[in-house]
Amino acid sequence: MNKPYYLAYEERYKKVHSMNIAWFGSRPTLEVLKWVEEYQIPGNEVILEVGCGEGRDLIYLAGLGYRVKGVDISPTAIQYCKKLARKREVEIDLLVCDGLYLVDELGAETFNWIYSVGTLHMLVDQNHRDRFLKNIYQILKPGGKALLVNMGDGKEEYITDKTKAFEEEERNHPDGVIRVASTSCRKVNWDYHLRELKKAGFTVEKQLSTENEEYGKCMTVYLTKES
Repeated sequence: MNKPYYLAYEERYKKVHSMNIAWFGSRPTLEVLKWVEEYQIPGNEVILEVGCGEGRDLIYLAGLGYRVKGVDISPTAIQYCKKLARKREVEIDLLVCDGLYLVDELGAETFNWIYSVGTLHMLVDQNHRDRFLKNIYQILKPGGKALLVNMGDGKEEYITDKTKAFEEEERNHPDGVIRVASTSCRKVNWDYHLRELKKAGFTVEKQLSTENEEYGKCMTVYLTKES
């Protein structure tokens, strides 16, 4: 059976970590910090990150005293995150998990606080995007809040050819140009994005056009699962 195109992210992590470098920088995502601050999330409640990657946001939040849990489809990224957490002497609960199967792994109505940065945009098939969003909705408790941050300026639409996934390509990295597995990406406009969020059941509290150093221009949404 062919591997899902989005598993190319695991191959990318394998390659860069074999070179003793990280894919992402160490600074946390500003959109996440603003969201946590705006809602004044209590320190005794668990914050879940879906698509935690190498753990830069999780580890930063754990260092501030928050209880955090992270899931990612990449075993290599999760192992890296575990090592980094030990080095920084912070406690993080980590699990290898496909974002399309969150309910199966974590259970329904389990979390009050969920965020995901740069994960939805890696899904190019609409049925995968719908399933991912529905899983996040289902694992939120009634009244729970979610933050999504994904590439896009809200106007340009763009989609990669998923049949090219896993093919090596040259990518710019702070350590120089490296060859890594080609990965998938899809950008949608604001009208489209709001429709898919509402289809999943979310109430959109806020939509923001933001920019960060890892992804450039992003579409950021504050979401609620109504009680």
